[in-house]
Amino acid sequence: MQTAEQHTHIGQILNKSRDLPKDPKNERVVMWKVFRDEAAALEYSNHILLEPDQRIVGGRSTDSVGVLFWLGVEVDDVAAWGNTHAIQLVDPFDGTGMS
Repeated sequence: MQTAEQHTHIGQILNKSRDLPKDPKNERVVMWKVFRDEAAALEYSNHILLEPDQRIVGGRSTDSVGVLFWLGVEVDDVAAWGNTHAIQLVDPFDGTGMS
């Protein structure tokens, strides 16, 4: 369960304009999930467990359907994190997967 301060912090992340990762390896974002509803993104944030060298990142963006919110995990060092081929969207059925 998040504290009120953590919940507020996630809300601030979701309200900043930030596109989905275009170059996750260079952006050091190793996993992310997209939501159409801010409340669903806030709920999901309760289940993200971080190591000391990781942070929650994300934001608000738009696509052809409308507004979207996303949350992901940013690491200090992708090489130290592990195999860069393991960088992925949480949804394995997303057709825009990594190349």
